[in-house]
Amino acid sequence: MQKSTALSVFSTLLLFAICGLFIFLVQQDNRLQTDLRALLPEEQGWQPIQVQADQKQEARFNQQLIAMVGHQDAGQAFKLATEITRQWQTSGLFSLIYDKIQPDLPTLQKELNLLKSATLPASVRKQLLEQPESYFQDYAEQIVNPFDKGNLLPLEQDWLGFGRFVFSTSAIAMQWNADNGMLYTEQSGITWVLLRGELAQATDAVKPTYSLLDMVNKNRILAEAKQAKFLVSGAALFAADAKQKAETESGVMSVSGISLTLILLLFVFRTWRIVWLFLPILVGMLSGVCAVILSFGQVHILTIVIGTSLVGVLIDFPLHWLASSLFAANWQAKQAMHSLRFTFLISLLITLVGYALLGFTHLPILKQTALFSMVALIGAILTTMFILPNLFRHWQIASPSTLLLKVRSILDRFFNRAFHKITVLILVLFSAAGIYQTQWQDDIRQWIALPDEMLKETQQIARLAGVNLSSQYLLVTASDDEQLLQKESVLTEQLFQQGIAFQSLSQWIISKAQQQAWAEKLGQLSPESYAVMERIGVPIGEIQLAIRHLKTAKTVSLDEALKTQIGQGWQGFYLGGLEDNRVASLVRVNLQTGQSAEQFANGKDIFWQDKRAHLNAAFERTRDQAAWLKLFSFVLAGILLWRFWGVKRGVMMLLPPLLAVLMTIAVFGWFGFPIGLFSLFGLLLVSAIGVDYTAYMQTAQEPLSNKRIAILLATLTTLISFMLLGVSSTPAVAMFGLSVSIGVLFSVAITFKLFR
Repeated sequence: MQKSTALSVFSTLLLFAICGLFIFLVQQDNRLQTDLRALLPEEQGWQPIQVQADQKQEARFNQQLIAMVGHQDAGQAFKLATEITRQWQTSGLFSLIYDKIQPDLPTLQKELNLLKSATLPASVRKQLLEQPESYFQDYAEQIVNPFDKGNLLPLEQDWLGFGRFVFSTSAIAMQWNADNGMLYTEQSGITWVLLRGELAQATDAVKPTYSLLDMVNKNRILAEAKQAKFLVSGAALFAADAKQKAETESGVMSVSGISLTLILLLFVFRTWRIVWLFLPILVGMLSGVCAVILSFGQVHILTIVIGTSLVGVLIDFPLHWLASSLFAANWQAKQAMHSLRFTFLISLLITLVGYALLGFTHLPILKQTALFSMVALIGAILTTMFILPNLFRHWQIASPSTLLLKVRSILDRFFNRAFHKITVLILVLFSAAGIYQTQWQDDIRQWIALPDEMLKETQQIARLAGVNLSSQYLLVTASDDEQLLQKESVLTEQLFQQGIAFQSLSQWIISKAQQQAWAEKLGQLSPESYAVMERIGVPIGEIQLAIRHLKTAKTVSLDEALKTQIGQGWQGFYLGGLEDNRVASLVRVNLQTGQSAEQFANGKDIFWQDKRAHLNAAFERTRDQAAWLKLFSFVLAGILLWRFWGVKRGVMMLLPPLLAVLMTIAVFGWFGFPIGLFSLFGLLLVSAIGVDYTAYMQTAQEPLSNKRIAILLATLTTLISFMLLGVSSTPAVAMFGLSVSIGVLFSVAITFKLFR
């Protein structure tokens, strides 16, 4: 008695300690993690330089926000873009806003003079060498045409006319408005103006005026008031939307799950004292959050969302215990708990083995979830065993309700008969056919519910601006910028020969060696090639002097070119210095059906980067790993059950959850649901819950009909939680909830049939 009292006091003190620790940890900043990249598997396939390049490129992309303002009146489009820019500036969300390029004319002319030869398009260089007369004829016609203002450089600064082509090769398909400096394009009678901003990192010193989603909503309201169209895209926008949905879902599911569970328990037990059964849930959830924060530094929002589903699992232990009071004439709380301790510990041990194995996967979110669940279960069962009995010391239910007696009678009549042979045959055929049809598939798109409207806007922006937002590209590395451009030049020539569309730095600027070689070749032109210039009054000597000057002129480096305002649009293709003193750039490809660019990578200095395919492959590896761990958990559970109950009874206890898992897979096959990593995680939980039920049926010293009622109540509370997850907007979470719900139903039905 004294030992029991001491344990109760210790448990109570531990409860207060957990609550204090939770309050202390959550008060610190950045404890809740919402970064979607934290959901990705640990890197296994890419080389370090590929990982570094991807992180650098993605970090840059994640800080970008791109918007386009469209109006049928060009003046209104430019005016509205300016007003939206002001909203961006006052929001406190941006470190830089690129709404216009408006250098003074002398600065712009200086940049044009610097870049005019180095950025001359390949087609123009080819024409000058192979058909120089044609080139100079076109140039002469442009000079004498008073309406053609294609060159911002005066003739005396650009005798060869190269400055006309500096803007002809652009990273985006936009025009520059010289009057206001904005970039725009026209399509179907609508003028679209481009806005781009770099999001600032929130600090204690600088706090945004309002959230990113709120700011975008203000932009939309303003655009709609002006009868204009507003498109916006950015990784941060998708992340903010996903965070908002996850937080809302977590709150709604928690409140709904607890409320529905409370209503069910009040209906069955008919007393408000039943609220104490939520104490193990509270302790378990708080313990789980504390353990994750202490181990990982943060807890991910998706861990919280999935953790809310444990409400139905954590209450199983106190329900198994308290349900025995429904039909007992003289029920004693501590005596009933004492008779179930062995059952609880065996169930807990087998469940912990499954979760512990899950922690060996390469997916951080599963590691967090595994730790969260293990600690939550331990906290819940300790609270159930050592605190609840004191709270129900003088508990005695008057009599079971008529409805409860009716349910017990129905269960007895239906499950006291064994499976008919025909029924068994039908179930076997159903399961075999369903398993044959299963689709084992993991896709990064299943992890996040990307709103259709946001996706459509992203695609429209890419189409209007002529930018490639695909995650597919060739990563080119070299020891310096000069070699980088030379390698790119060879690579892009191969892509061109294969008919693959691309965008690259070498498409815009040639290397210094190529600039010098080009100047040497141009010096071989004969005076007859540009004789037409003399006929329109251009001194032939100036043309000759300009050609000779190219040989001695300073060549332009990639670094110098990118630092200009003209080169600003190409900075996204250059990653700069990486490990081993190497520099890197991206060659973005636009693949059509049947095309592939993977064969151009050599794994040494040119790498094929397909983020989505790479992640999907990583998810598949993690899923396969989890499947083997799942099988291993069955083996370990079998060994434990054999050790305590022998082979026959051990097999009988493992059979219901094993059959339930197989039949759940069959249902997924029949309905065409893909089985991914989180579906498999759900099946692992099904086996843990199933073993809990069979252990209770095998060991609890209660009448069979009473044990069925206890398990039925536990099943209903579990289904409440997981069926709520099944309607989540995140596909992976929904599949997780669905797999557990279906599996638990099968597990209960099979358990009731086998344990008669």
